[in-house]
Amino acid sequence: MPISLQGTVAFEPEFVGNLNMLTRTMIARGLDPDEFVISKDIASAPTLPFIGPMAYDYVVFSGGDDFAVTETGDQRFLEQFLGHIGDASDDVPPLVQPGMFARLSRWMSPAV
Repeated sequence: MPISLQGTVAFEPEFVGNLNMLTRTMIARGLDPDEFVISKDIASAPTLPFIGPMAYDYVVFSGGDDFAVTETGDQRFLEQFLGHIGDASDDVPPLVQPGMFARLSRWMSPAV
């Protein structure tokens, strides 16, 4: 996988499934995916007991255009990142948001 993922919190499966699309988009924009590292950590905002963190800090490291953003989830971050790299065309299919049942079952499943 050309884009490196790291951090103290695991990325959602939907985000990992969209990495191929993200890689294709980056290549189409003239960016080298091998130069990018995406880090995910729990935001410094307070967390609620039994619910977990309310937001995550995402940091994107690249050749010299590093940036950080705090979002509520991986899909929101992905939308933000696509906007940052200039994804304003229709050649990339829209992101599929997980349905309510998928979110509920992921939330109820034990942490790995």
